Amino acid sequence: MRPSKIRQGAEIIVSPEFGGGKPVHAFYMKRVPARGRGRPAVNYLRFPSYAGLNGPDDDGTCTMSDYDLSRRGKVIGDKR
Repeated sequence: MRPSKIRQGAEIIVSPEFGGGKPVHAFYMKRVPARGRGRPAVNYLRFPSYAGLNGPDDDGTCTMSDYDLSRRGKVIGDKR
């Protein structure tokens, strides 16, 4: 999966980093392209299961690199 080809609002399943545990459901929000050397591209994902963990204003938004998303993410639905 290429993170640059994912559309905003797509449903994604993210597998755990070390293989154990359950995959987590997320929604793709946006991608910020790389900004030169040392500033890689960043993807913003919203995890409904993480919402509210850091207070009532927390909406569950997390960042993920292109590398991690391409290996751990799988698109299950594309909102059009």
